[in-house]
Amino acid sequence: MEPEVYPPDAKEVSSSDVLKTGIPGFDELFSIGGIPKGNIVIIAGGPGVGKSTFCRQICNNLASKKHRCLYVSFEEGIEKIERSMISFGWDVEKYEKEGTFIIQKMDPLDILRIKFGSIGGGESAAEITAKIQPITIPRGFEPEVIVVDSLTAVVAATISKAKNYRIYLQQLFNFFEETGATTFLVTETDEIPRRYSSTGIEEFLADGIIVLYNIQKGSVRESALEIVKMRYTKHEKRIVAFEITDKGIVVHPDRQVSID
Repeated sequence: MEPEVYPPDAKEVSSSDVLKTGIPGFDELFSIGGIPKGNIVIIAGGPGVGKSTFCRQICNNLASKKHRCLYVSFEEGIEKIERSMISFGWDVEKYEKEGTFIIQKMDPLDILRIKFGSIGGGESAAEITAKIQPITIPRGFEPEVIVVDSLTAVVAATISKAKNYRIYLQQLFNFFEETGATTFLVTETDEIPRRYSSTGIEEFLADGIIVLYNIQKGSVRESALEIVKMRYTKHEKRIVAFEITDKGIVVHPDRQVSID
């Protein structure tokens, strides 16, 4: 494996500043053995490819080691998320009781009403929303990892007012930087995306982009993963295979996949 640098002049972080996801085979794609802590990372891909599973597995692995994780859902309900995690044998209820894992269901329409006064918003939206946090973190909880699933739901809620989404997005990224948490933002794309977010703004602001593919090969489909960019570390530039087993995602760093 010969990892390359993105960007070319990036300085690698020390091993103590690395978030090890614990997903089998995935951390091997980075020369430092994981994602730089504090990075904001887009998890992009088409419907049903495993984006949510990928993020939930990271939360499970880290919460099991007493790292605090916050999972913010703009779509699925808490019970459905818990069931999906339990189906892989992950003891999500234990971590919730221990206080290392919190699932929070939020309605993007409610957030936008609070921030902008209405779905359409007003001319003074930037001033009105400056004092309102883009997501709510429970009092006293300081997450080391935050997952937002998904930004696409917020885009759908602001479809009539793109200006509101741009304001919200900028505040969201600033908010994540201030928390210091490593953040994963799920975005829905085409199966073979030309861009990795709904507007293109997200991928410009993000520190990293990880794309999950579901590639049709004749009569079967193959799951694959690509690290498009990741600031502050060297990483593999190849598209590699992964599979979703009954215990979660397993990445195969030595199995290269073509999407042509």
